[in-house]
Amino acid sequence: MYLLTRILLLIILMIPASLTEISERNKAIKKAADDYAKTEYEASVASHLILKSDYGINLPNLDYNLALSYHYNGQLEEAQSNYQILENSSDKNLASFAYNQNGIILGEQQKYEEALASFKMSLIKDPQNESARYNYELLSRWLEENPDQKDQNQEGEDGEDQQDQEQEDQQDQDKQSQDKKDGEGEEQTNEDEASESQKKEDKTGEKSQQEEESEEPSELESDLSEREKAMEKMRESLKEMNLTPEQAAQILEAMNAAELRYIQQNQKKPTKRPDKGLPDW
Repeated sequence: MYLLTRILLLIILMIPASLTEISERNKAIKKAADDYAKTEYEASVASHLILKSDYGINLPNLDYNLALSYHYNGQLEEAQSNYQILENSSDKNLASFAYNQNGIILGEQQKYEEALASFKMSLIKDPQNESARYNYELLSRWLEENPDQKDQNQEGEDGEDQQDQEQEDQQDQDKQSQDKKDGEGEEQTNEDEASESQKKEDKTGEKSQQEEESEEPSELESDLSEREKAMEKMRESLKEMNLTPEQAAQILEAMNAAELRYIQQNQKKPTKRPDKGLPDW
């Protein structure tokens, strides 16, 4: 008995809370309907989103009203996203309405072929949808009378693709040109380094040649100096030998002649290296 009393008490306490929640939920639904009916589409979008987020209400009719509110409020991307969800609805009438409305947006975006396909799908879902039939026939007739407008959107996309391709080609050409300049710069740098190295080698060779040329006369001078000392020593030896003046003169004359031949032979030796590639005259 005590347990039954407690259960009844809990039920009585829970009833006001449930009634309050139901009342608030009904008020939110009524507000969303009123906002849509008054064509206050911005407020209608907000109130329908509250039904989804706060109360978890996801009824097809409310979703359709939300899509229309987005559409008439100028939020076309959100409208199309909601229409595309409703196109898969099991309610064929609702799916037909969604296809028709999405076709209207596509026509405003000058996507005429896609719009025509959307109107056609609307008629497939509901052949009695007179609004979709009117839109389909009107757009079909207009495209027949204006064949140049049929592929307008495709041409625009092709133009954008061509422009993007041209930009990519230009970037590739600029890159190749820059790489070529860098390669020429490296080649020129290598040539400059090789030229500089050749100049250093030539200077080193000239310096060595000059040093060798400067050394050769010094060796000859050294030889002559030694021979003069030897001649002087020979004269002193001849004096000590008590030779007659005629004998001493003959010996000195012979030594002078030998010394002269030695000098002449040394003077004939080249003092400069022959140039490369030229005969050694």
